[in-house]
Amino acid sequence: MKTVFSFTVLMLIFFRLGAQTLEIPHIVSVSVDTITGYPIVNWTMDEPLEVDGFIVKKLIVGGQGVISGTFNNIAVVSNNSTFSYLDDKESFGTKAEPQKRKEFYSISSYKNDENGQQKLSLMSEAVSTQTLSGDFDYCTNTFNFQFSKNQEFGAKIMHYCLRTGFPFSKRLLITKDTVCSFQFTDYQEIRNFAIETVYSDNSSSFSPIITVKSQETKIPQTLEISSVSVNDDEKLEIKYSISEASSTEKLLLHRSCKQAGEEVTFEISPKSGVVVDTNAVVSEIYDYSLTALNSCDVPIKVSEVLSNVVLNVEQSPQGNSNVLTWNSPNYFQPLEIEKTEIYRSQDGGDLQYADYVTSYYTEYNESLSNIIANSDLHKGNFCYKIKILKKNQDDFVFSNLACIDLETVIYIPNALNPKSLNYDNREFKPKADFIDDYKLVVYDKKGAVVFFSDEISTGWDGYNRQGKLCVPDTYIYQISFKNSSGKIIHKNGVVNLVY
Repeated sequence: MKTVFSFTVLMLIFFRLGAQTLEIPHIVSVSVDTITGYPIVNWTMDEPLEVDGFIVKKLIVGGQGVISGTFNNIAVVSNNSTFSYLDDKESFGTKAEPQKRKEFYSISSYKNDENGQQKLSLMSEAVSTQTLSGDFDYCTNTFNFQFSKNQEFGAKIMHYCLRTGFPFSKRLLITKDTVCSFQFTDYQEIRNFAIETVYSDNSSSFSPIITVKSQETKIPQTLEISSVSVNDDEKLEIKYSISEASSTEKLLLHRSCKQAGEEVTFEISPKSGVVVDTNAVVSEIYDYSLTALNSCDVPIKVSEVLSNVVLNVEQSPQGNSNVLTWNSPNYFQPLEIEKTEIYRSQDGGDLQYADYVTSYYTEYNESLSNIIANSDLHKGNFCYKIKILKKNQDDFVFSNLACIDLETVIYIPNALNPKSLNYDNREFKPKADFIDDYKLVVYDKKGAVVFFSDEISTGWDGYNRQGKLCVPDTYIYQISFKNSSGKIIHKNGVVNLVY
């Protein structure tokens, strides 16, 4: 038994020494052909004329008639000046699939002796194809790649290049790492990629070409706030629209107010509609805008900023008019506005159309002369609202309801003459407005009541309560009323009766 073992060892040594007399080929690269997708094995020899050809060996996995996981001959290159082989054949029932796995190769040289016996070199060191995998990150719109490092045989690896667009590929980036990422500014649903390894001798090899499918972020063509208007409940109502065919998964409404120094953001429905901002104060100017986000919470579009219309009302310094001012809506150009309608209510009544101004006006003066001259008594409460209409469209916005309580206006004469030719002088009748609960009492010098009225339109004509004309004299009056703030005011004085 010991003798047989010794003989086997001697034979192995003999054959090994014999094989070593032939030069072992040197594999310089295993690349993948960018046209066919099959591996290309490249090698060199120092003394190629000393051999007759080469044998290509491949690690067979799951092949027929061989032990899986062993190197087997797949081709004979019977030309000592050929140093490349394209593995496009089926060997042992399998084809090279470098896109799915690493394919390992080894090369032996051979020489036929004078007796026709084939003499083989030892196998070269095994070299594999490069692996490449990639995916698309929708959230960052980035292609990410990972690949195996190539082996160095003599020539050093200078760097790796990511390429795309095969068969007419272009270089995207250069890296020395085996991971890289790239973003495109344009969208293509499917792209192909490969890694090129560049060596110090200016040679290169390629990984298999892979295809990566991307997903486009569809930016909404329409994203706008069409109006910010005050509704019947005195709440700000924001009407907006957004394209349905988009990647919008979430829609945010931003509200900012310089006056209050606040910024608020809240989520609304990603479909066109109307939202009521119940927390907004309609007498303050807000800037509203929309931001559309995709499923990754990445903003994909922002709308223009729109503001609400705020109406203010003040009494003029002269006290003879109410002055209305408002800001122009920034989404209506002056030429687009048809007119601004003025609506007014008095003393808690319903709003009634009062007047209008043309598109270029953001101010309106309403004279109080006719109102004060009217015989009707007013409490002094005025409320206004404006409606801005856009030309040739059913597009309009309402402002807030702006109210004012006017100061009391009262003029008390000091004499009356029942026989005067001037009708206005025949009565003692104060002229007043913007008061409530009016009462007038006139006394003689003895304190007897000669006249009483709770109607501003009814004055004392000089006759007592029995219907007799009072004697010319000085009489005392007392006037009481509530002003526009609800405070009770008393005024006392004297009036002269003459005739």
